Amino acid sequence: MGMIAFSALEIGLILLFGAAHQFRTGVLPVREMLIAAVVANAATAVPMALGYDGVCYIIFNFVALVLLCATGLEYWRCRSESPLLIGTLAGLYVIGGLSFGLCAFALAWDQSWIINGPPNDWAENLNLVICLIDTAAIGALSLGLNQIRLTRRHKKEAETDALTGLFNRRAFFDQANLSQSTASVVVVVFDIDHFKLVNDSHGHQIGDNVLRTFALTVSDAIRDEDVAARLGGEEFGLVLPNASLQTALLVSERIRKRFSERRFLSEGRLFGCTVSAGISKAGRIGDLEAMMVQADAALYVAKRSGRDRVILFSSRDDLRISSSRGERIEPADSTMGTTVDIAPRIAQRKARLTRPH
Repeated sequence: MGMIAFSALEIGLILLFGAAHQFRTGVLPVREMLIAAVVANAATAVPMALGYDGVCYIIFNFVALVLLCATGLEYWRCRSESPLLIGTLAGLYVIGGLSFGLCAFALAWDQSWIINGPPNDWAENLNLVICLIDTAAIGALSLGLNQIRLTRRHKKEAETDALTGLFNRRAFFDQANLSQSTASVVVVVFDIDHFKLVNDSHGHQIGDNVLRTFALTVSDAIRDEDVAARLGGEEFGLVLPNASLQTALLVSERIRKRFSERRFLSEGRLFGCTVSAGISKAGRIGDLEAMMVQADAALYVAKRSGRDRVILFSSRDDLRISSSRGERIEPADSTMGTTVDIAPRIAQRKARLTRPH
């Protein structure tokens, strides 16, 4: 019975370690757990079978010390997710492990190799109290952490575009408004050229692949602080905090160029896609709606100017950016200014921005 009890306790401690590792990495270390179970059970079974039950208790307490401290270390390594809760949880596991270490030390100090029954000393009494406290506290903290993770997961799912993995439209504005940028902010709006023709000619599955590829191209070209989202259909938005117009232009051109170099396979044939972009004036994050209108107006000019290019919005006119050489050319003529041709587009954008979602 003693060997069965020790084996069950060791397996339980190993499961705690495995759960902690899975909490941190998302992977259950089955192989390592099996090896640890075999080694730990053999280490306690041999002295117990030979009649050295005191040695068995010493080894078990040492195994508990190692496993509980290792479990605490696993949680400590991912404490950034929730510093207070996870840090406290890690500390409780380490304290519990140290109490088992004291039990092993007390038995070894007294040279209690054979005790013919469970040990009864100050270390065992202290260990009992700590284990009772730890069990209740660890259980409560574990439930709390699980609830926090579920809440965060649901929030992420609600904010994420399922196809591309970028933020969705509503999250785009929420995240942009949370930006702590004190310097200028620039907004860029992208639209994949002739995307309807891609769907009609190659099918929606290929079209979805085009959207995912563009999202990946954007993600690879921006900083961690930048906010990228799929606004709807083939339209994407990008907020660049603490960025100048020159930076926004370089980033947008990089995205346009890299995406135009991608190739997609459909029915044994390769084809490419291009994207057009409009860049707003630099402003403050509180002017996000106005900058979205500006970027959309510049995008409209890019579409009217032949697509596959980046257009920078100006307060007086829209400056064209050559898509082939990346050089500025003369301002757009008056027939393509924001007053005449772009007014309907601006009205549409304002309606979409204020429409409930």
